[in-house]
Amino acid sequence: MSRFFLALLLLCSSFLAQSQILNPIAWETSIENTDSENYTLIFKATLDAGWYLYSQEGSGDEGPIPTEFSYPGIETGDFELVGNTQEPDKAPMFDPIFKMDIKKFEGEVLFSQKVKVTNPSLQQIKAEVYYMVCDDEKCLAPELLEFVFQLEENAPEETIDSPQDLMFEAEEFINPVSWKGQLITINEDVYTFVFDAVIDEGWSIYSHKMDPDLLGPLPTEVVFDDESGFDVFKEISESGSNIVSGFDKLFEMETIKLREDGRFEISVKVLDKSKPISGFLEFMACDDEKCLPPTGLDFSFNPETGEFVFEGGGLKSSSDKVTGEGTPVYFEFDYTDANTDCSGTSQEEEDSSNFWWVFIAGFLGGLIALLTPCVFPMIPLTVSFFTKSSTSKAKGLKNAVIYGLSIIVIYVILGLLITGLFGADALNLLSTNAWFNIGFAVLFIVFAISFFGYFEITLPSKWISQTDKASDQGGLAGIFFMAFTLSLVSFSCTGPIIGTLLVETAVGGGPTILGRIPVGPLVGMFGFSLALALPFALFAAFPGWLNSMPKSGGWMNSVKVTLGFVEIALALKFLSIADMTMGWKILPYELFLALWILCALGMLLYFMGYLKFPHDSPVKKITPTRWVLSLSMLALIVYFSMGFKVSEQSKGFVTPNLLSGLAPPAGHSYIFPNSCPLNLDCYKDLEKGMAYAKSSNKPVLIDFTGHGCVNCRRMEDQVWSDPEIYNLINNEYVLISLYVDERAPLDETYISALSGRQMRNVGNKWADFQAIHFNKNSQPYYVLASPDGKILNRPVAYMPDKVGYKGFLNCGLERWSEIKKAQ
Repeated sequence: MSRFFLALLLLCSSFLAQSQILNPIAWETSIENTDSENYTLIFKATLDAGWYLYSQEGSGDEGPIPTEFSYPGIETGDFELVGNTQEPDKAPMFDPIFKMDIKKFEGEVLFSQKVKVTNPSLQQIKAEVYYMVCDDEKCLAPELLEFVFQLEENAPEETIDSPQDLMFEAEEFINPVSWKGQLITINEDVYTFVFDAVIDEGWSIYSHKMDPDLLGPLPTEVVFDDESGFDVFKEISESGSNIVSGFDKLFEMETIKLREDGRFEISVKVLDKSKPISGFLEFMACDDEKCLPPTGLDFSFNPETGEFVFEGGGLKSSSDKVTGEGTPVYFEFDYTDANTDCSGTSQEEEDSSNFWWVFIAGFLGGLIALLTPCVFPMIPLTVSFFTKSSTSKAKGLKNAVIYGLSIIVIYVILGLLITGLFGADALNLLSTNAWFNIGFAVLFIVFAISFFGYFEITLPSKWISQTDKASDQGGLAGIFFMAFTLSLVSFSCTGPIIGTLLVETAVGGGPTILGRIPVGPLVGMFGFSLALALPFALFAAFPGWLNSMPKSGGWMNSVKVTLGFVEIALALKFLSIADMTMGWKILPYELFLALWILCALGMLLYFMGYLKFPHDSPVKKITPTRWVLSLSMLALIVYFSMGFKVSEQSKGFVTPNLLSGLAPPAGHSYIFPNSCPLNLDCYKDLEKGMAYAKSSNKPVLIDFTGHGCVNCRRMEDQVWSDPEIYNLINNEYVLISLYVDERAPLDETYISALSGRQMRNVGNKWADFQAIHFNKNSQPYYVLASPDGKILNRPVAYMPDKVGYKGFLNCGLERWSEIKKAQ
């Protein structure tokens, strides 16, 4: 292939790429030094998947243009090259474009050049790289890049890293989108602003067509400061190689997002050339788990001179901070303990505790199932069958035990199926997805109607007849199928209980194996089946106990009806989650509490005989048991009614402890709405929050959050709602919630010390503040500090582990106690 043909290929590729901005390579540089004279210049190239960079070793006129490094200023004698520029040692591979074996690189590539400085006053060394990249179908035009290596900034220092620097090394500052801007002249008065984005793999930005008022992602927008000197000639438009429309799992709504790249254009017609045109491009970047705060990039255009400036550098980290420039951030932190933690309860201990609670819940469910009319009458019949049909008492006991073990195996297999079908991540998604929660609510209402006796949930009779037939074969298999027949026949009573248990243990954030496989359904089913199987073995071992069993009767239907009211209450819980997730506010705190009181009132009227259902027997006399249950429901009504008590401190409702985590946050209210999470007392300004912390002598919890931050809401709903954690935050800390996407304009002028540009809204300010002090730009992010700014322990990000987060808060209190003692 001749150089002429290569040029033709490049020309054709450029035409093919006109509608797609391709930038498949990113360069980074660094410098290492062993002493004051000898340095190593390092060039790092990162290529997108499928793209290649070529070796410095040429392949002749028929091959690609080789990568070339040059060093302007070498002729001055201020420094000299030690050897050639080094590159990875890699064997040639076949190239489908050039039809030959070529040494080329993919992924990350490191080049290095050793230099010796002969002029001690030399402050920088310049370098240039000329290169070309290709994939398997096309090549891009060669590019020349210039780099500057600063020598003084990289000279070795005797000082050790500060605690803040050590903490920053462990943090990840993310900058997944790079921008370029240009101005195209259409005619003498009409101009088009063009903004091109290159987006890292796995990240997206959102279409300008998205509604900014929805509780979702921020659309990409072009905002002008002053439109008096021009008219918008053509509204904003967008294009990209991978625009995706559909359901977004992160925001749980329909979105339009751009992946890989994007172009945004807007045209203006200048009316007064003496008035400069300025504004900013605002966008938000998200991956599948988190979003970064909205970022604004300034641009300006002078119609008289034709000068166009676009500050497309993107997000800035604390390493980019310009000393002495920008508005001073009015608070400074002491980072001495910012990289340390306290010892606390381990995750293994929490998992063990969760196992027991799930097992107990399943065991109680099994005991309740025993009292239903589908199961209770079967106990004496089945035990009598084994004791009378066996040749000896020992054999009868053995068969009954096998029968009980078969029940356990059947229900544990059901738990294993649920565990195998879902993973922890999928179940966590179900627990926070509005439509799944609505589905669960409908399912529980169906269960309730069935328990009330209006219809029965049964399995196909064919299944029952086949298992019953299989049980006639005798032996171990026969006993197993007898147990299987009981499971199928009793499904109309046990099915709703099993369904409730499976839903609660699956989406309730229980223990996992290897951090991802949920075992809640497995443990729950083991507890349920053990309680269900235990009576068969015990009564077979002690047949005399059968005489003391209560006789079957109408009380068993009362158990079912009571369960029906419980199912209605649980359905309201799932509807509440959906209501909060979607922001509908159709089931606020007041209505939820009133409906639960009605459920308790319904049970009270039922126990007193004033409320009847289809299968109930007439209540001729209120028995002592019914009196106890009625008084219990009356006490529960009084207790729930205490939820309408108004706190003088928070000026809102006070949630009863038993309803904490079940009822919506008290701030989810029509009467006393509260914009702080879970109706906690919070400050949304750092200075005011710190001032209150000093006056109350409490440490602070700085909560970097966002209105559209899904993981922030998950932390608040699933972790902060834990009674112990809630009380720690509410009583022991001063909560300062800083919203990085708050779009309210700033009252004062604030110039970023990172980018040097003016922050336009409150969210920009707090995002800038987080980047300056903690080198972090994703949320949620939690920092514990003393009122005078001493960081108490290592800040944490998204932490769904309740025990771990509780340990984080307790660690801060432990450090704060030590500080107070030392004062």
